Formats: sequence, C-alpha cells, structure tokens
Amino acid sequence: MIHLIKGSIFDSKCDLIIIPCNSLGGVTRSILNDLMVNDLPYFRKEMAAGDISFIQNTGTFSNASMIGYAASGDIDVNKSNENILKKILQQIKYCCQEQSLHKVNIPLLGTGAGGLSAKTSYNLMKSVFENDSNISLWVYAFSEDFYNKIIEEDDASSSNCIKNPRVFISYTGADKDNRNWVKNLACKLRSNGVDARLDIFHLKPGQDLPQWMTNELLMADKVLLICDKHYAEKADNRKGGVGWETMIIQGDMLSRQEQNKYVAILRDADIDKGLPIFVKSKYALNWSDNTIVEKDFDELLLYLFDCDIEPPIGPIPANIQEKLTKKD
Repeated sequence: MIHLIKGSIFDSKCDLIIIPCNSLGGVTRSILNDLMVNDLPYFRKEMAAGDISFIQNTGTFSNASMIGYAASGDIDVNKSNENILKKILQQIKYCCQEQSLHKVNIPLLGTGAGGLSAKTSYNLMKSVFENDSNISLWVYAFSEDFYNKIIEEDDASSSNCIKNPRVFISYTGADKDNRNWVKNLACKLRSNGVDARLDIFHLKPGQDLPQWMTNELLMADKVLLICDKHYAEKADNRKGGVGWETMIIQGDMLSRQEQNKYVAILRDADIDKGLPIFVKSKYALNWSDNTIVEKDFDELLLYLFDCDIEPPIGPIPANIQEKLTKKD
C-alpha cells in the first residue's frame, strides 16, 4: 500500500524511516538538522548509489525502530536515476519482509538535487508497493508544489484511505494455554485488518528486547493488556518484560490527555488477582472464557478502528413536544 502525505518523514510513527543521502553518505543541511533535533544517529558512510544501510534506532527518537540511509544520489554525476531508486525500493521491501516491518516513512527520493521529477519518484514507489498488503509506504512530500503536482494526476490520495490500526499486545506466556489464546487473538485481529503486533511474530533474534518493547508501545495506536494472575503479579512487582512495559505504560498514561489507548482484557475469573493495580480503576473487558465470543470481538474491532458506537438521537416524541409547547 502507498500513501502520499504532505509534511516531514519525522512527523509520524513508523517501523522504518528512510533518510536520503548521496553515495558518500552526505546529507543536506536540513536533513542533518532534523537528525540532530530528533536525536537520530548519523554515520557518514560511503556507499554505491542505490545501496541502503539499515541500523537499529537506539536513540530517544520514538517514531521509528529502524533507520535506513539510502544513497539516492550518485556523487560522481551529481544526480539520481530510476535504476538507483528501483534498487533502493527493492532493498526496503526485502528488509521489511525479513524484519516484519509494516510501515515505512520515506521522502520523494531522487528529487531536488537528484533531478527526478516528483511524479517519477512517486510512480516508481507506487509500482513497487501499491499492491503489497503487508507493507504500508508513506511517501512524504515536503514541498506543497510537489504534493499538488502528484495529486493532480493521482486521485487515489492517501487522505481517503482507511488506516489499519497498529495494536501492540502485552501479555505473559507463563501459562501455555493463555499464550496460545493470545496468539489466536492476534491472528484473528490481523485477518480483520488490524496490524496486531506480538513478540511471537515480530521479535527477531538479536534484537534488543527492552528497546523493541519500548518502540512497539510508543508506536502503537492501541495497546491490549491481556491480564491474568501471572500478568498482574509481574506488573505489580515490575518483573520481566511485563514489568518493563508497565513502567512505560504508566508513564505514558500520566503524560497523555486522552486515555483510550490502553484497554485491559481480563482472562482470569478472579478480578482482584487478575488485574494489575494500575488498571483496577479502568474499565476492562471480561474475556475469562477460553472461547472468543464473536459479539465481544466485533465490539473490540469497533474500538480499535475508533468507530462511533453511540446510537443516534431520534426526534422528540410528539406527545412530549405537545406538553412542552403547552407548558411554555
């Protein structure tokens, strides 16, 4: 999938952010400033035009877990071309498939000093990612002129697209049955258009576990807390991965005004033992049965997609109107 956005690649959450550079690793002054402001690493590295260097984000920038430095300009001829861009896009696609990355923020590579037109750059990206349902490429046009030129010829603008909500599932695998239940829930969510994020699917060998959990929590649109007595015990005593996630979640809850990002799903018949202290004052879904009830699941989907479930207000009954009119 591909979406065209007006703005900066640094403005929204993603799994992978693409930084344009030349074949000597050089970046523009504005990009260098953005890297410094956002505490992103900049390792100047000589690469062949069309190559891309991927690194894990270990800084404080919370909008991306990986960074790709893409040599979209050939310093020898001081320009880009379609073959260079195609090579970069294929490497991005391969990296996303290997690392289970789903959202990519990317500028209109090859434009500006590279010499490619905005439409050419966008069409090349579109040809590679438009029909890929697993990878969402968010193309950022920093220039309003570039943006307008593209949408004049392309009616399928991203503003009309329905977003797949990104949902991180926090749980403990202490109970084998609960672990399998969580896996089934994640699969069911994903088959219904939800980008459900789970360590079983998305945590790769060699990745830094605390950093991965931190990135997933910060990038999630919603977070499901799958609570049972094992989860509550780890959350309350700050044990293991659940303990780490609890510290981040509590901090996020205190700092944000809207409180609908986190929802607890109770998997234990005993409410007092099944819910961690920090969510006992919150409304929780009671899903203690092993079977996922379709009605409950449908309601969860409405919540995850931010659908309005409030029924409409009808007209005032005629007899009430008549009495109120006489009273006046």
